[in-house]
Amino acid sequence: MPVMRRRGFTLIELLVVIAIIAILAAILFPVFARARERARQTSCLSNLRQIGLAVHMYAQDYRGLVPLANQYPAEPDGSDCPYRQGPPGIVDVLNPYTRNKQLFRCPSDHEMFSVQGTSYDYGLGMLDSFMPPVMLDNPWGREPSRTVLAQDYDPEWHDAGPNVLYFDGHVQVRSTR
Repeated sequence: MPVMRRRGFTLIELLVVIAIIAILAAILFPVFARARERARQTSCLSNLRQIGLAVHMYAQDYRGLVPLANQYPAEPDGSDCPYRQGPPGIVDVLNPYTRNKQLFRCPSDHEMFSVQGTSYDYGLGMLDSFMPPVMLDNPWGREPSRTVLAQDYDPEWHDAGPNVLYFDGHVQVRSTR
């Protein structure tokens, strides 16, 4: 009986297959990277939405007042809030409503959270302790649905633009294009 020899791949065939795999990988890796970043941005939007809900619950407990960025607000009648004990940050102020400090960390943030304790610029400098109390339904006399309450510290974390939380509680990606 004749012996049948099994024919293996030639070097050329093997190189062609490797080249095809390399081309497919070069095409697909950027797609996967964009998909991963979109997932991070969606998670960030969800975090901001939860923070917005916490701010709204806080405001219900404090007669419509928005928490300040670095301490509890004074009551409208001038008396201090019963919880005032030094200058806690917004993460501490909202902790009874969120019970999760990781909500304040954007998945695309690799530095700011460890430095500031939050990835979000809450109040954009207008809700600091030296500012007068701000009402949730009428921030500085502006339309709540157009007034920013918080946003990503770095607008370049996400490809499509920074995530933004508005006073009325809705969140969206503010396009930079």
